[in-house]
Amino acid sequence: MGSCVISAEERLPGFAPMASALAVSFGLDRPTAAVQARHCWGIFGKDLDEPAAAAMIAKCAVFGIAAVKLPFAQPPRLPAPVIIKKIIFENGNFAWQGSAGEAGTAAAAEIQALAAAPLKEETLVITKTTEGPSGAEKAIRFGIMSVTGLPIGLGKSREVKKEVKGTELTFYLDILLRAESRRLRLSPSDFDFSCLKDKKTYSSHTNFRLLALELAAFAPGALKNTCLWAMRENKPLAGLPYDSMEDFETETSRLAVLGNVK
Repeated sequence: MGSCVISAEERLPGFAPMASALAVSFGLDRPTAAVQARHCWGIFGKDLDEPAAAAMIAKCAVFGIAAVKLPFAQPPRLPAPVIIKKIIFENGNFAWQGSAGEAGTAAAAEIQALAAAPLKEETLVITKTTEGPSGAEKAIRFGIMSVTGLPIGLGKSREVKKEVKGTELTFYLDILLRAESRRLRLSPSDFDFSCLKDKKTYSSHTNFRLLALELAAFAPGALKNTCLWAMRENKPLAGLPYDSMEDFETETSRLAVLGNVK
């Protein structure tokens, strides 16, 4: 079985060093290496034999990247997320409630990793309206009636269906629990933020950021992803390279594995 080489640090290396390491390791041109660096999220090589894994670790070191070899071909798949609707902080623990009736309690030390991401998702809104005959149609029919004297109606109304496509920004937060090997997920569109108490605002996005930071403070030993570090440092989130849910899953899987290695 081959090995997997990943970044050994909690925080991702810069994109330029990652692109350089990938370029020399796989003989890639700069544009291709840049695309791979954007989407690898610190997972540099999969299913590598021993010499290839050792060579990649050495080449990463040349560009200031600490890397580690894992004894499997690629990071294991994450468990399916349990969608949660509510959190309660009490006595050093947090209790959670799921959308399908699940519930549980965990201590701060049981939170292995926290990962958040803003993702653009396509929306489709279908509207139905009733439209009568246009002004031109009415004028033509009235003209015919005036000339012929025949009683011609002004036309029937008709139902018109319109599809409006767009995009909206949706935030996700995953909580990886060590003891239960469970992944909890919440999104501000359908979450009870009453756990924020007097910090709660009228903005769901602001509440989401506040809750993410509250969880990071509650579980200081948990690994944090790129988005959570940006939140902690009050940096803008719009430019973060989460192009799809796959990006978010890839980054979270590295943190899950790294949490077991450290």
